[in-house]
Amino acid sequence: MRARPARIQGGSRGWALACLLFASVVHGAAPGPYAKAGNEVVNHVRTRFLDAKKAEAWAVKHQGYGAAASSAEDFARRTNDALAELGASHTAFYPRGSVGHAALSAIFQQFFKLSRVEHTSIGADLLETPEGFFVRHVFAGGPAARAGVLRGDRLVSVEGKPFRPGTAFDGRDGRPTRLAVERARGAAPLTLTVTPRKVNPKAEWLEVQRGSSRIIEHGGRRVAYQHLYSCAGPEHQELLHETLTDTFASAEALVIDFRDGWGGCNTDFLDLFNPLVPFFTSIDREGRRNTRSTTWRKPVVLLVNGNSRSGKEMVAFAFKKHKRATLVGQRTAGAVLAGAPLRLSNGDLLYLAVSDVEVEGVRLEGTGVPVDVEVPDVLPYAAGKDPQLDKALDVAASAVGRR
Repeated sequence: MRARPARIQGGSRGWALACLLFASVVHGAAPGPYAKAGNEVVNHVRTRFLDAKKAEAWAVKHQGYGAAASSAEDFARRTNDALAELGASHTAFYPRGSVGHAALSAIFQQFFKLSRVEHTSIGADLLETPEGFFVRHVFAGGPAARAGVLRGDRLVSVEGKPFRPGTAFDGRDGRPTRLAVERARGAAPLTLTVTPRKVNPKAEWLEVQRGSSRIIEHGGRRVAYQHLYSCAGPEHQELLHETLTDTFASAEALVIDFRDGWGGCNTDFLDLFNPLVPFFTSIDREGRRNTRSTTWRKPVVLLVNGNSRSGKEMVAFAFKKHKRATLVGQRTAGAVLAGAPLRLSNGDLLYLAVSDVEVEGVRLEGTGVPVDVEVPDVLPYAAGKDPQLDKALDVAASAVGRR
């Protein structure tokens, strides 16, 4: 049944009121607080996304979507759901306060001209599954490692409250905090005491790199292990070069762990493993000889998985093509587009793919790099075990003497 319009008295003033009433009925209430941010996202996609035709169609479909968001969490969900329709890597929304926001801000700190970037961290990388949040990596030397957190632990609660990523440790930096973890499926949770800290993510990743460097006796061989959670920035490559020529000098093979984390490696990374760079020998007056090489010439195993992304994949591709390393684990992510970080007016971040990338004429986006030795991961309730790393060490040890 069609509603009869209300009769308004009062001449021109009444007519104006009638127009306002009609507008409110047709267009609804005033836009919510997320309308502006949504419009900024739409505009960025329309003007910057790598595929102009797809960008325009997406923008038309999602114009005004932010007005319907009821909360910051709802806006983030709506935005990431919409961005997923573009089917492109390096395209995601990171709201303020999220782990990704802090990480991206740290990577592009100079670009954004930020004097300081910090977030509250326990020194662990997490994976969300339908069963909950599981610890994927325990960062060497970090608070979680000192508290006894193990790979595969499910985070249950923090100070008695259900665990929520991003905000669980807010306000807890420097304070001993009760963390309940489930180590075996169905078992009673263990209560550990962890002391979160405020840290720049890039500083933490460099600390992880330093702390993870070690030589492992495996299969009768000395195998070096290096975790590279991120390659974003020249400091990671410089530290690796120093480690290869110093700490790892006595090792017979090398495992580089590229699993998860952030990409960022550039092609200069491969120079550290170039066998064409000559080694040199110094001879003192007593005839003692000391031979040194500025590049790594011994066997290399690259440990990768479905979250090894971006520049890490380009390195993996080159290692595999030129037979300089054996790839162990699982096919890489196939996330090899060039992304640009875009800051919204409210401080949220949009990471957007702005150009396609080919490596030696090969497009890796959506395909990734296959491994030589496939090893499925087993994470939930792993109790610290890591079958992919165990296999990588096996392969590295067996490669000694075959080159």
